[in-house]
Amino acid sequence: MLPSDGLPPARVPRLSPAAAAAVFLFFTAWFYLLLRTLLPLLKANYAWHPALYWFVTGGFLFAPLLMFALWRAFAEGNRGMRETLAALHLKPFSGRDWRWSLAGLLAVLLLTGTVFGAVWLLCRHFGWAMPSTTPWFMEMRPLAGVERLLLLAWLPMFFLNIVGEELLWRGYIQGRLRGRGAWVLCSGLWLVFHLPFGPGVMLMALPAILVIPYAFHKTRNTLVGIFIHGLFNGPAFVAIALGLLG
Repeated sequence: MLPSDGLPPARVPRLSPAAAAAVFLFFTAWFYLLLRTLLPLLKANYAWHPALYWFVTGGFLFAPLLMFALWRAFAEGNRGMRETLAALHLKPFSGRDWRWSLAGLLAVLLLTGTVFGAVWLLCRHFGWAMPSTTPWFMEMRPLAGVERLLLLAWLPMFFLNIVGEELLWRGYIQGRLRGRGAWVLCSGLWLVFHLPFGPGVMLMALPAILVIPYAFHKTRNTLVGIFIHGLFNGPAFVAIALGLLG
């Protein structure tokens, strides 16, 4: 029986944990490759603002994630954008989805603040240096004057980052894994994907890495992950770029 909109039901076959790990590891390796080839090539040949090197490199990292997710959904027999997005578990918010989205965002913010505070106290007590929360390959100085227009170059990379990751990690991979522990596996693999960012970033990202897959587990809606991921990452980056956060 066809649904009320006349479309055939989206095809969502199972994915093995080994296949899921292979996809994560492939794109983690791709991340490392870009950092060792494209990023230094850009720095050696173009006198850009330091932020632009990452904006361009990030586009080459995250665009393939988005394209891979769409390609895999299409390869499963889904046709048309509506059916393909349905196969990637992208759907309008229900009241329950809104509640999970807002609760998840609040949890990520509170837990991240707790982690930062705990690390700060430990470092102060033992005399340790605070771990850097800026990736080793980025130099992010506040944008001043006309430089603020560079945020227009950041927007497409940010879109690809959030939508590409969520459609692939949640909509495609987690949406095809079976079992209650699938979200734990996805959290672990997503943490591995963050290895190139360095330990400081991984530590601060840990709450989001745990909460977002769990929120998807409870809602089966990729838009929930996009909402939490985007509102956690986006405003913080803009605040740093504008010099509002150190």
